[in-house]
Amino acid sequence: MAKQYIDVLIDGKVYSLGGSETEGYVQQIATYLNGKIFQLKAQPGFLKMPEDYQSIMTYLNLADDYFKEKESAKALASDKESMEKETYRLKHEMVSTQMKLESLRNERTVSEEELETAKKAAKEAAEQAEAAKNEVQAQIERVKKEAQEQIEAVKKTAQEQVEFARKEAQEQIERAKREVQDRVESAEKAAQDRAARAEQTAREQAEAAKKEALEQIADAKKEANDFRGEAEVWKQEAEDQRLAVESSQSEIASLQDKLEILKQQLEEARQAATAVQTEKSQLEARLMQTEQEKQSVKEQLSQLEQEKQTIKKDLEESLQEAGAAREELAAVRQAQVEAYMKRKPFPKRQGTVELKDAILRL
Repeated sequence: MAKQYIDVLIDGKVYSLGGSETEGYVQQIATYLNGKIFQLKAQPGFLKMPEDYQSIMTYLNLADDYFKEKESAKALASDKESMEKETYRLKHEMVSTQMKLESLRNERTVSEEELETAKKAAKEAAEQAEAAKNEVQAQIERVKKEAQEQIEAVKKTAQEQVEFARKEAQEQIERAKREVQDRVESAEKAAQDRAARAEQTAREQAEAAKKEALEQIADAKKEANDFRGEAEVWKQEAEDQRLAVESSQSEIASLQDKLEILKQQLEEARQAATAVQTEKSQLEARLMQTEQEKQSVKEQLSQLEQEKQTIKKDLEESLQEAGAAREELAAVRQAQVEAYMKRKPFPKRQGTVELKDAILRL
């Protein structure tokens, strides 16, 4: 941009400044400098100082304003950087929280699947245990019924056979007695009829009849003993049936032990399902806590965003107020320049004051 000369009024004097800056910018600097000089002159005792002291005080105040604005800009930049870092950290924490939340959701899904599997296994075990219990109970009832029927049948058969053998032996004894009695009576009658003739023969016949009767009685006793032997065999068979029943009872006891083992396994499955349910509750609590933390992070982010917007708004308002004050001060200074130029003729230019760009930017 080409160099240009701009007339400005500073502390009641008009200066022609040359530079590459715009006229508005140079007038703004002049207005600010006039305002600072006006503030210093308004202080008591300032006008009593020598001119060089007044100039030094002006320079010091300008330098103080410069460094204060520089520190303020640095603080704002630091606050901006801190807010950006905090925002980045919060975003990173939010991403980490979302990853943890996703991991917890996956763990929850796996736990629910394991819980479902455990419930299914527990249900199957319960059904198997119930089926085994029903089957064992049916087997017990069936074995008891069969054993009872067999025992009753054996008892009845043995009793009938013993009664039949006893009755038949009694009948044979009675028949033998009747035959012997008949023969004895016949022999006595024959002996009486032929006493003289066949006493010896009668005695022999009586002896023979007695011997035959004894033989018949021995046969009857033998048959009775045979029946007793069969009864013993039947009794032994009944004892074998009793032992078979006891063996069945032993098998029933073994099945009951197996049923107890199945009950224990069912209880362990229920405990495992309870543990899975407890773990699920803990995961849900952790998930709820993570949701709360996420909500808290969101609230903090929202609060920081609100504070950032408030600071930005305050800064914009401050800049607007400063701009308005500068414009107002420039208007006052312009009015003063116009009034001064109307009141006093414009002095002749004796020289040109050139300000470097670096000085103008202060």
